[in-house]
Amino acid sequence: RDPDMTPTIISKELLPLNNKVHSHPTYNRINSSIEQLKCLLAPEFLKQQPDSKLEKADILEVTLNFLQRHNSSSHAVNQGFSRRVGEIVHFLSKDEMKTQSQRRLLKHFQKLQTSCEQNRRKSVLPDQKTFSKDMNLNKSAIWRPW
Repeated sequence: RDPDMTPTIISKELLPLNNKVHSHPTYNRINSSIEQLKCLLAPEFLKQQPDSKLEKADILEVTLNFLQRHNSSSHAVNQGFSRRVGEIVHFLSKDEMKTQSQRRLLKHFQKLQTSCEQNRRKSVLPDQKTFSKDMNLNKSAIWRPW
């Protein structure tokens, strides 16, 4: 037998320790971030689960629900604002005899209208279809903390 080819016995205590060394900072960051979310969204947690001990999954779930509600409500506000700006531009464009101040006001609202249209295309959070599609693409890659 070749001495270099003999199997090496590795202590079982060393293997988990090695993984812990690599993953410990990652887990600390995750736990710290979850604690920060818990502090930031404390009123939300009191509304939904006033007397229960929150698990990490609960904190992440409540955070996700809050962000989705916030995103949809801000989207509705932005849509309403964009419609009002469009109505103002339409109204100011109708009058044939424009004073200098009317022309300046129209120019201002036209710029605002362009800005609103650009912002409408960019959303703060991806819509659910895009998010699901991205998640399906990433399912083949397995995340490991080490």
